[in-house]
Amino acid sequence: MRHLARLAVPALLAAALSATGRAAAQPMTDSFDMLLAPPQGRSQHVATMLVTPQPGRALPAVVILPDEAGLDGRTARLADAVLARGWVGIEVDPEPLSLDGAAVPPPPAPPRLGRLLRALHEALQTDDRVDPRRIAVIGLGPGGRAAIHAGLGDGRPGFAAHAALYPGCAALAAEQEEAPEAPALLLVPGTEEPEGACAGLGARVERFAGATYGWDHLMTGGMRRWTATGSTPIRSDMAVAAAAEAALTDFLAEAFSRVR
Repeated sequence: MRHLARLAVPALLAAALSATGRAAAQPMTDSFDMLLAPPQGRSQHVATMLVTPQPGRALPAVVILPDEAGLDGRTARLADAVLARGWVGIEVDPEPLSLDGAAVPPPPAPPRLGRLLRALHEALQTDDRVDPRRIAVIGLGPGGRAAIHAGLGDGRPGFAAHAALYPGCAALAAEQEEAPEAPALLLVPGTEEPEGACAGLGARVERFAGATYGWDHLMTGGMRRWTATGSTPIRSDMAVAAAAEAALTDFLAEAFSRVR
């Protein structure tokens, strides 16, 4: 995954005066490096960017995990959708590429990243910008599978919801030991996931006919995704991206509303 150059320096958006002369709350961005220590596995530094729409309030939060490409326009778009709902957006990149490209991250290991996300959930419990009972986790591709694997599975309160965009249901089924206890949503491309392909995974499925992996890429034309079995085309489809975004945020709003 790409190095997070935009996370190099914490950014703080200053409050501005509204037209009436009163101070208006403005989104506040905080970029930092977080050391996470999962119960199993090694400790790891994770680049994190947290944006809250209302500083000084504990709000529902959504952790956003990228695929192998790292944080990009797709994760930024999801963060904007989260912010528009009045929630805290938390973009994380646990496996960035070095600035010179010399340090190549390991192949995606969604179950291991799921354990890391559980540690992140624990760390966020003490962040006064976040409602500790209303933290969801979503991801793209392998990051989406990690989001599904992030359920605690031990009876303790964990993430309030899990969601994955184009996770690859066959890979998810092969990795999954148990379904998350909290509500889960899979948003899948119809050209790659036939009807019923994602059944039995303990999640609601939204299938978008004609869509491919990476439907929310802004670039168009000539894109392909390479996997161990070959390559598949990627087609940008902003109509599908908007529909998936609406389905996702509606699902998260419903999950947050059920938390007491």
